[in-house]
Amino acid sequence: MNAKVDKLQNYTVIARLDDAIPLNTEEWLATERLLNQVSEFVPMSMLNALTESIINYADDQARRGYILGQEDLVNELKKKASKIA
Repeated sequence: MNAKVDKLQNYTVIARLDDAIPLNTEEWLATERLLNQVSEFVPMSMLNALTESIINYADDQARRGYILGQEDLVNELKKKASKIA
């Protein structure tokens, strides 16, 4: 049962990040240009694997950052609630 809850919570975080983080940033466009240049010399299967790896890494970092931010928010709210009580 915990695996199902974890999967749902992870999906919720990913959906929230997808809604909040723009995909076509200057940083991504520069990366995309470089990938297009590299594609002239590298087999497409290797380039696809590289792109997938970059995307997975970025998604994981964003998810971890979101979770850390939520944990910090909860801790801050707990501190404020303890001061009121």
